[in-house]
Amino acid sequence: MEPETALWAAVLNQAVHDAELLLRKVRANQKLWRNHHFRSEVRHLKRFFRSRSDYPGGILFICDVVGMQYGRVIQEVDRRYLRHLIPPWGDEEFSEWRPIKESMNV
Repeated sequence: MEPETALWAAVLNQAVHDAELLLRKVRANQKLWRNHHFRSEVRHLKRFFRSRSDYPGGILFICDVVGMQYGRVIQEVDRRYLRHLIPPWGDEEFSEWRPIKESMNV
């Protein structure tokens, strides 16, 4: 395997590993959805996989370099991880912060 191909394969592998780790964390502790940093990590990960960017570092670019079909990669990542990373209130994109009633008690 060429060094460049190995590098991009490692990037893709790390992104998949990150998805797996985030899912394990939130399954163990649903309260993580209250954490802005956690929600931000999930949002960025989903945007990376769903971006369809063919610029260097984008998922289409990486799939092309490593010789994988984008559709198959996304289908598998979505099936295993992304579709399960949805907050309890059901807003898949959760772009807006939703206050937790407990945190509003001053």
